[in-house]
Amino acid sequence: MLFVSCTLSFQGCQSPDNTQFTDIGQGFETHALYAPWSGLENDTRFCCHSTTDRFHFSFEVNDSTLTLTDSYMGEDDVNPEDRVELFFCSDKDMKELYHGAEMDPNGHALDFEARSDRELDSSWNFSTLQLHTAFTPTGYRVGGSIDRSELQELGLDLENGFWMGVFQADFKPNGDVVWYSLKPTDDVEANFHQAKVMFPCKMTPKAERRGVVIYPTDIASVGIDEWKKRIELSGINLIGIHAATFMEPIDSLEVFMKSGLGQQLLQMCNESHVDVEYELHAVQYLLPRGLYEAHPEYFMLDADGKRNPQYNACFSSDEAIEAMRPQVEKLLAWLHPTTHRYYFWPDDVTGMTCHCEQCSNLSASEQALVFENKLLALLRQYDPEATLAHIAYHQTLEAPLKVKAADGIFLEFAPIKRDYSQPLAPQEIKALNDNLLAFPGYSHHVLEYWLDESMFSSWKRDALVQWPDNSERCASDIQAYRLLGATSITTFATWLNQAYINQYGSTDDIFRHYGQAFRP
Repeated sequence: MLFVSCTLSFQGCQSPDNTQFTDIGQGFETHALYAPWSGLENDTRFCCHSTTDRFHFSFEVNDSTLTLTDSYMGEDDVNPEDRVELFFCSDKDMKELYHGAEMDPNGHALDFEARSDRELDSSWNFSTLQLHTAFTPTGYRVGGSIDRSELQELGLDLENGFWMGVFQADFKPNGDVVWYSLKPTDDVEANFHQAKVMFPCKMTPKAERRGVVIYPTDIASVGIDEWKKRIELSGINLIGIHAATFMEPIDSLEVFMKSGLGQQLLQMCNESHVDVEYELHAVQYLLPRGLYEAHPEYFMLDADGKRNPQYNACFSSDEAIEAMRPQVEKLLAWLHPTTHRYYFWPDDVTGMTCHCEQCSNLSASEQALVFENKLLALLRQYDPEATLAHIAYHQTLEAPLKVKAADGIFLEFAPIKRDYSQPLAPQEIKALNDNLLAFPGYSHHVLEYWLDESMFSSWKRDALVQWPDNSERCASDIQAYRLLGATSITTFATWLNQAYINQYGSTDDIFRHYGQAFRP
């Protein structure tokens, strides 16, 4: 698992006074808050992690009685609302000043500086707090981030230990309120402003994955030594090997990985401390089209009301997922990502969603997530550590609202339609932020196209164009993704092969510039 699940013992590193500090920077997640004052608990999901620059957090709340201020006039209007809260304190007894933010589903925050005797100064504000929120059919999501430097300026020792409180207020239409805390207490009355509901933690920045995604032919064309040099020039620590049914089939990837060259690649990556993953458009492969005659119900119902075996499947069909088991077993016999992260994407087509009764009210991204949730459960029967990507790409760029991601589904953001002469457009930033709320808890993975010679050549092998030097755009994009919480960033680097070298010369500068783009 990529994140540490919360338990009430809060296992972590031990200080000289025997305090256990949980490293929330590496990834922390819980699925329940407690209201001991009411004898209740809920299923609120809280996640957080830290990059080098910022502390990132998210809440997902189920709430059927949303209570919000009709006309927001100022921070005090957050007081009678449903909300989530974070408190930060530098000492375990709360004798020093502490700081907090109470955040509602509309993105408003009441932030404050205080002492434990409830001397609150609500005129104080976090200067770097950023929020993004969304309503769901069952409640709301709140996500945000704060600069690490600001937390340190408040006296928090992020590397060695500080104290944090995680809370929720659930107001009812009749005026009642239930107060929830991550850390329970045996008090008779609810009180967040006390040391016993704060828990000890530390915040080490999560290590960054940086890599490229390539075809088997990209490796075979130039050889292992060339790729070893490219790894050294770029400083990457991750290689994703790509296959797609319409260009380089999954069967050909299997042949390559079992070949002497494929085994040399794995050995070289192991010696160079480079992880290996496999990124596949896989549904056509996982659900053989030959099953259509006997089981048309496994396949999508098209807009004309006919079962169509050409692409994808009816993802609501449990039987269709079970029918994938033989192909899953065949894949996992040789496909072993060193990260335990799997990428079995829907087929690379648009408009091919299912219109059956169960699927018709779901967006393309929601249909994909139904599939991914079920497929992950199947994968974990063979690899208990498996996690699975949800690719936000083309028609799945919109974040899912009606379907929730199972534990172990992580976001892969792949904005293929973007304009590389410009920064990410506002609609792309919004799509990313919405998806970050929908997929909390796991490493947010970016799949970009900065070095994708196949895309720049319009996917025409006989019409290669010279790579447009987008080094500056790449560097600024990487910084933007880091600020939004990404700790895993890759780019397609396909078709930078011998044909490209013969036509345009060495690719050394391309990979050197890519490595430089990751520097602060």
